[in-house]
Amino acid sequence: MGRFTQHSLVRRLTRLNLAVMAGALALSFLLTQAWVFLLARQRQQEATEAAAGVMAQNVAPMLAFEDSRAAQALLDELVSRRGADLMAVTVQDRAGRVYAQWQRTRAPAHPSWLPGFGQSYERRMPVMVQGERLGELVWVESLQGLERVMLRIWLGSLALFGATGALAIAALRAVQRRALSPLIALTDLTEQVAQSQDYSLRAPVVRQDEVGRLAGRVNEMLGRIEAWHADLRAQLEHEQRAGHELHRLAHRDHLTGLPNRLSFDLELERHVVHVQQGGYELGLMFIDLDHFKAINDVLGHDAGDEVLVEVTQRMHHSLRVSDTLFRLGGDEFALLIAPLGSEPSMEHLAERLIQAVGEPLSIRGRVMPLGASVGGAIAPRHGRDAATLLRCADAAMYEAKAAGKHCFRMARHDND
Repeated sequence: MGRFTQHSLVRRLTRLNLAVMAGALALSFLLTQAWVFLLARQRQQEATEAAAGVMAQNVAPMLAFEDSRAAQALLDELVSRRGADLMAVTVQDRAGRVYAQWQRTRAPAHPSWLPGFGQSYERRMPVMVQGERLGELVWVESLQGLERVMLRIWLGSLALFGATGALAIAALRAVQRRALSPLIALTDLTEQVAQSQDYSLRAPVVRQDEVGRLAGRVNEMLGRIEAWHADLRAQLEHEQRAGHELHRLAHRDHLTGLPNRLSFDLELERHVVHVQQGGYELGLMFIDLDHFKAINDVLGHDAGDEVLVEVTQRMHHSLRVSDTLFRLGGDEFALLIAPLGSEPSMEHLAERLIQAVGEPLSIRGRVMPLGASVGGAIAPRHGRDAATLLRCADAAMYEAKAAGKHCFRMARHDND
């Protein structure tokens, strides 16, 4: 269930429903109270007319015999039973003169503040004897009693209206929460998926109504996205593996597993930049195998491949972790020593390599002679750029071959 925030759909619907309900109840209340008031006033007026008619009949003989004292006594006796709403009763003769009269002397107990109330109702009834009009009875009655009754009705109705509204708020909120809970759960799900990118989440389908069908479609969409992501992830992993394999093939020798000529060129350039910045000295060796062509000619290229693998393993055992051995092609190898400790250490490493390569080698039951001619150069002593350093190391390697092979020669001339 989502949080019931001030921006939630449940609260907005509750407010709208309450507004509509309150408007309908208020309109019903006003119309009902207006109808009750009009009906009550009509009943009071009918009762007033009936009482005035009875009074006119009773006072008619007194007016016929001109007995004003009896008429006054009758007025005093009858009006005492009419309550506080009767304001005045006057008996007039044919000429309109007051024959008998009763009038309330004190003011109304409660002043009126509602429109249409606090007024008096006047009713004139003819006094007739045997069809002859002897005078007129004027009856004046206040509507204040009706006002008090209506006030009590209105206050009670308002209290009931308030209590009903409070219950309606709680009931509507609970009902709408329950009715909209699937939609709120669906909203929470979409927010969670957007934040976590977890497309394995699913929305609960409570009922097969509009929201239930929407949740089902959202679940189908999430399933498709999840499958698409899985396919995309698998494709990316495949392409990544293929990219790594291509990178390995592009930078590694397939036979010996050593970095190839491309890797050598890149690493040499990188180290030369550090040398130019004064970071360290760099040692470079060119290694060419002696008598390797004879092995290929006698035993074949497969045997030559076996020799290259064996020689690679032998040289690796003589290197430090920081030294990098490359196969440049054929029987040519290169070694980068970074950082270079000293020239004597480089010469000592070259002697170890030559000794390792020159150990007896048995290939397919035959002991084959093998050796290595090594030429070395040091940057920045023999060159501050890659091309110069390569020329110096290559020239030193050919000097080693010219000196009888199976030896090491350092570049002769500085190229600063």
